[in-house]
Amino acid sequence: MMRKIVGMLFLYLFIFSCKNEKTKINYLQQEEVQLVQPRIIASNTVIDSFVTIKADRNIDGTTVFYTEDGTEPTKESTKFSGEIKVKEPKELKFKAFHNNFKASETASIKLYQKGHSANSIEWFTNVNKKYLGSGNTTVINGKKASLEYNNSQWMGFDTIAKATVKFDKKTYLKSIDIGYLNDPGSWIFPPSEIKVIVNEKDKLTFQLEPLKTLTDREMMNFTVPINQEVSTLHISIKNVEQIPDWHEGNGNKAWLFMDEWIFN
Repeated sequence: MMRKIVGMLFLYLFIFSCKNEKTKINYLQQEEVQLVQPRIIASNTVIDSFVTIKADRNIDGTTVFYTEDGTEPTKESTKFSGEIKVKEPKELKFKAFHNNFKASETASIKLYQKGHSANSIEWFTNVNKKYLGSGNTTVINGKKASLEYNNSQWMGFDTIAKATVKFDKKTYLKSIDIGYLNDPGSWIFPPSEIKVIVNEKDKLTFQLEPLKTLTDREMMNFTVPINQEVSTLHISIKNVEQIPDWHEGNGNKAWLFMDEWIFN
């Protein structure tokens, strides 16, 4: 009888131990699961008066925190409460937290101030037929692209890009921001050279530092200083003619992808 009782007690302790261990394992596995990045939804990324930002939470119990100065969000940062309105250009970063899961990777969005509107643009080289953007005015339509190179706001060139931009009246410009995509993993490289002729007379030439290694996909821009009244701009943006030796696609033509040109 005593052996039977001891056996039953042992069996009970064994089952309880297994259940307890299973709970621990499940809990540890849950803590090792990382939350998905918050999905950021912006009414626009070019600010006219203001832009509305929303961010999806992943699952119940998730809290999203954000920063507006480009720093990494923590649980001490500003708590996201559903929607914010942004009136000034800045970079916002969002991160999701949950008591039972690993914090998400950081999601970020950069907002730009809308500049002066150009009257027209005329292209002297052809955009590649696969990547036409939203038409000839893609780079002056007041819209930024997303990180995906097949987004409708990217114009893709496999050669030099040349265009003339005109303003309906003389406009004082401090600078031009030339927006481009850096995605060497997809054979998309920054420009190698940018030339601007202001009002048919003043010539500006800028050489860009070539990439020396594979980098993450990133939306970037190059600022061209102007600081004068402008009626016409001849803009020439040269692509990397050959992918460099360190890249697996070496020897092939590199792509140049551009979105908005902002006239500040």
